[in-house]
Amino acid sequence: MRRRLLRSLFGSWLFISACAACAQDMVGGVLRVQLGFTSPLSGAQGAGGTDALNGARLAIERVNQQDMRIDGKPVRFELLVKDDQADPELGMEIAQEFVRAKVSAVLGPFNSGVAMAVAKIYNRRRVPILTVASNPAVTRADYDYVFRLGASDGDMGRKLAQYAARVLKFKRVAIINDGSDYAKGLINEFQAEAKRDGLHTATLLQLGERASDPEVRSALGLVRESNPDVILFAGYVPQAAQLLREMSREKIALPMLAGDAQCSTEMFRLAANYMGGGVYCVQGGVWLTRVADGAVFAATYQNRYGRPPDVYAASFYDGVLLLAQAMKTAGSAQPERFVPVLARGRYKGITATYEFDAKHDLKDSDVTILRLKDGALVPLANF
Repeated sequence: MRRRLLRSLFGSWLFISACAACAQDMVGGVLRVQLGFTSPLSGAQGAGGTDALNGARLAIERVNQQDMRIDGKPVRFELLVKDDQADPELGMEIAQEFVRAKVSAVLGPFNSGVAMAVAKIYNRRRVPILTVASNPAVTRADYDYVFRLGASDGDMGRKLAQYAARVLKFKRVAIINDGSDYAKGLINEFQAEAKRDGLHTATLLQLGERASDPEVRSALGLVRESNPDVILFAGYVPQAAQLLREMSREKIALPMLAGDAQCSTEMFRLAANYMGGGVYCVQGGVWLTRVADGAVFAATYQNRYGRPPDVYAASFYDGVLLLAQAMKTAGSAQPERFVPVLARGRYKGITATYEFDAKHDLKDSDVTILRLKDGALVPLANF
């Protein structure tokens, strides 16, 4: 593992300092533009990555059917797909591959840990990335080539805490997390706002990503002793489902609060029979069923893949269209030409309006609070 990391760091210095010859060439009179895609497509988080990939592919198909032109030339977009397995080191190797392939831009990654590991590489090599990773540290004012497509933990954690305290009237919260960068960002923002709203942390516990059932039960024993009226889980779907199963077995009928990772139909597949206490999650953007374009997208996705879109599909779909529009406006698929257009532009997507601030976070980041109930994600509030 150490050798692979050293190889990644050393190799990253060998690439050209700018993407001056990104993957765009003429094939049969058509300008070919290659985009990279990276997210976990296997392992515990594979369902989320596949959902994101499906959204991106729908957008690629749409753009390629529109007779789009860049600088008067007909264009065809292609997607180079890589499975980062939610592994920061593998994400760094993939970043190097994309630089070598001279992609014009990258969609992903969606994990905060991976995004934080690769952002510096992409920025240094001037390859723009559009990520949904929510940890506030992913974007920085000096990262000209890093853009966040969704709400940050600053938005989601803060507004989840407000809803929990002001609407659900919770007073004491037990926080359990998996130690990931995603979890850390969500918890920090949640706790800061919760304290202001009179929602106190009863206990804060960390479970390893591969915690055994006995380890989870031991943590739940500490939760019981702290006497909370709600649990906040910060982490990914498999462990959230495991926690709900063990709560049911231990007869702990507390509601659960969670981040956007749990706004997923995977939760029903893994834990549908263990949500008796109630599960609430926060998702960036307006919920698909509440906007006309969202309903159309959801129907198209359902027809194409035989299941409804999940957490990230709409954001990755919007990301492709956002890039295409920036390239068209700039008259170029070269990052040094279209990135300034991307940074100052405004694009109405499915669930959000994409307009970026100085850090390339969204200027206006609505979130939706949902409840997982009876096999459906039910939107409760948007603000």
